[in-house]
Amino acid sequence: MAKLGQKYKCLICNNEAVVIVPGKGALSCCGKFMELVGAGFECK
Repeated sequence: MAKLGQKYKCLICNNEAVVIVPGKGALSCCGKFMELVGAGFECK
């Protein structure tokens, strides 16, 4: 489950995504799951 503010990166094309609307499921890109790389930013 993606959580608010988490940062994900595609290890194939290097696209990055930050979660602004949390929800169930997993982020994917280029046919593979994206890797969690950090907290991204803090949402208030």
